[in-house]
Amino acid sequence: MTLTHLFKAQAIFAWLWVVMIWVAPEVVIQRGDWELTPNIQTMFEILSVPFLTLGVISWMIPTWAGENLRQVGMVAGVGLNAVFVAVTMYHVSIEAVMFDPFNTIPIVIFMALFFWKSRA
Repeated sequence: MTLTHLFKAQAIFAWLWVVMIWVAPEVVIQRGDWELTPNIQTMFEILSVPFLTLGVISWMIPTWAGENLRQVGMVAGVGLNAVFVAVTMYHVSIEAVMFDPFNTIPIVIFMALFFWKSRA
């Protein structure tokens, strides 16, 4: 697996969340032990736009970064994913949400793979 493949896989993962938000919002919201209300569903639909954008950016990064792909892999693949995990763990620690392995574990795996492939 190359860095290009990792960025494309991360894009697909982001797009999977977009599809889930629009097709099965009940499943997404139950993972956090919340109740789906019209307001939360609207918020989710709004949040799906940044996820869609993140997917497009992740898909295009290998083309845009060119020779700097390793550096971008460390910043975007490791750094930004680490922020995402840190925020998630903060919310788990204050019991605002339940731990969701479907969300967190793949991100940690992506971080490890990006770190490994960016250093190679």
